[in-house]
Amino acid sequence: MHRTVKSFLQTLKFSLGCCRYYFNRNCDLVIALCSQIKPQEFQFTKCLGNSWNNTDSPGHIVPRRFFSCKDLLKSEQENWKVTSARYMDTAERIKKKLEVMYDKYTFSMSSPVIRFGDCVYFEENGCIFRSKADSDEGSVEVLLSTEDLGFDDAIIQRIRISPDQRYMATSIKSSNSEEASCIVTNLEKLPMVEYIIPNVFSFEWATNDVLFYTSQKNLVCHKVLLVTFANRKHAELVYTEQDPRFFVDIYCTKDRRFLTINSNSKTSSEVWLVDCSHPFNSPILVQQRTKGVIYHVEHRNDELYILTTYGEPAEYKLMKTPVGSYGMENWQLVYTLKEKTKLIDLEMFRDHCVMFLKHYGHLYLNVISLVSHSVQSIKLPAWACAFESEPHPEYNASICYFQLTSPIQPPTRFAYMLVENHLVEQEAPITINCHTVRLEAKSKDEILVPITVFYNTNSKELHRKPLLVHVYGAYGIDLNMSFKAEKLMLIEDGWILAYCHVRGGGELGLSWHKDGCMHNKLKGLHDLKACIMLLHELGFSQPKYTALTGSSAGGVLAGALCNANPDLIRALVLQTPFLDVLNTMLDTDLPLTIEEQEEWGNPLADEKYMEYIKSYCPYHNIKPQAYPSVLITAYENDQRIPLIGLLRYVHKLRKAERDHARSLNKKGNLIPNIILNIQAGGNHCAPLWEDSLNEVTSHLAFLYKEFGLERE
Repeated sequence: MHRTVKSFLQTLKFSLGCCRYYFNRNCDLVIALCSQIKPQEFQFTKCLGNSWNNTDSPGHIVPRRFFSCKDLLKSEQENWKVTSARYMDTAERIKKKLEVMYDKYTFSMSSPVIRFGDCVYFEENGCIFRSKADSDEGSVEVLLSTEDLGFDDAIIQRIRISPDQRYMATSIKSSNSEEASCIVTNLEKLPMVEYIIPNVFSFEWATNDVLFYTSQKNLVCHKVLLVTFANRKHAELVYTEQDPRFFVDIYCTKDRRFLTINSNSKTSSEVWLVDCSHPFNSPILVQQRTKGVIYHVEHRNDELYILTTYGEPAEYKLMKTPVGSYGMENWQLVYTLKEKTKLIDLEMFRDHCVMFLKHYGHLYLNVISLVSHSVQSIKLPAWACAFESEPHPEYNASICYFQLTSPIQPPTRFAYMLVENHLVEQEAPITINCHTVRLEAKSKDEILVPITVFYNTNSKELHRKPLLVHVYGAYGIDLNMSFKAEKLMLIEDGWILAYCHVRGGGELGLSWHKDGCMHNKLKGLHDLKACIMLLHELGFSQPKYTALTGSSAGGVLAGALCNANPDLIRALVLQTPFLDVLNTMLDTDLPLTIEEQEEWGNPLADEKYMEYIKSYCPYHNIKPQAYPSVLITAYENDQRIPLIGLLRYVHKLRKAERDHARSLNKKGNLIPNIILNIQAGGNHCAPLWEDSLNEVTSHLAFLYKEFGLERE
């Protein structure tokens, strides 16, 4: 599907923290394949001067001397080869089990299918196919092959079909870069590549032969262009965003009446309309950007339907206004979300609007009749933790399809009959010996923080079982609670899984994010501490069997807890973590720093933010004390998390632990493992499937070893 609101909401959070969401927004098909495209040469964003004064840490193989940054990178990669050998046997056993589970629960699921007119489009093995909607399998034609294009393996991100189905635009990227190319294929007679546009983020067909697209450079999208494919190819600039805090993408309304140019920061929006019947006319402004007002536009029957934060309460509302009366003074309220409700997605149909919602951990559908404005609220099964939308529901469709999933439950397909107001479960969920428990921990300021816990129904003496705690808490993004085969494997092995929905994330709506960003970031740390302490108090494991995991911006709270309360956990696993907040926010040469100021604050302009960030920044609060063991995974080509910051963090952490060990002056003192795994190639958002499998395997092998567990 178009992923209307979901893509819009995720666009607002485009940042170095929103890794996994970044490539899912605006995608119709998101298929992670393996890539053998030549990696780009890696260059450090910043260097620690011209040398590095290395300090030995126990078990570290690097001799004491001065290093250049490249020397240090090579040293860490060599160190990982030696260290990983210790986990090899355990890792191999885990990998074999995971491959079986992936085959059973992941690759057995069919690829998404896009229905367009009388044809269906789908992807398999790096090829895009087309067939007649009601024909047999024998009449399938190949439209595009990534291998034939020179990509033996690649990631297909997005597909757009022109209204007359003459052209297909497809974005393809390497796993080593976040920049994609748009491949325009002429589907008449024999499919043939007609045009390649480099460095593209989003694109939409306005007419049969006019394509609008956004140009991406250094993680930033500020320009919208159009290209024509009629008698004479023609390209021109349509729109340029001047404010570096904003990110631009484009979207076509479900009825194809308008193409919208959406310029979003984290706190405000501005939308321009392009009439698809007159694509060369100048775009029309809907509402000038206003601080604190976010909005997104759909169209139906000569009215704009606007999803917005305008007005009170400060949650999303659905409003409408006639075409031509665009200003917010004309907006009429249709529906308001109740407080503490997260809007996950929204789909427009001819006579209905379907909202996908989460309220205190439970999932709901709210179906609004656009004729009578009546609302049907459907509570979904209690086991479900996340929605997975299906591609391209047709505007005139009478059925809304979607999937429900959880960390331990593969996606299960549902259908909601819009006219009959009836929910149908089309697939039965798998049977799992697992309890799901929803708890609330009282934070430092008495606010109740949700926790979702999973554990094996056959487990006894839960206080002795290993516990893996998950945290994120940034950008208004929920913890990822989609199915992961490795989570199911852990449950089978007797682990307890806990997901802490701390402030800064989006689990309880817009106010939940606001209460955990900028000058409120420490609240997320207090929430995390309260969650772990409650789990232990209730008998879910104990500190010596507890591990904490976080990725990207989740590394801020995980790293901060590691400094403030290292006694609560035994091990820490971080994936591409953001650990040096202060130095990053002081460096405006980095591509996302200015945009990130609305999440973390601006220490360059406000001394209070300088001191506040310094008070929780993981790097700046390392001190000599007993730390848990730490495994960090990073990628050479990561444009979002400067690798030098991770090298600096690990160096300082090892030194602090070494100084602590010396101060105790005791033999036999347990020395934690501080491990940095820098993977060649790859990027922040999309590791290859094989690389991802190896990465997960190494994480689990590390944890099993740390806890003295052996998986047979």
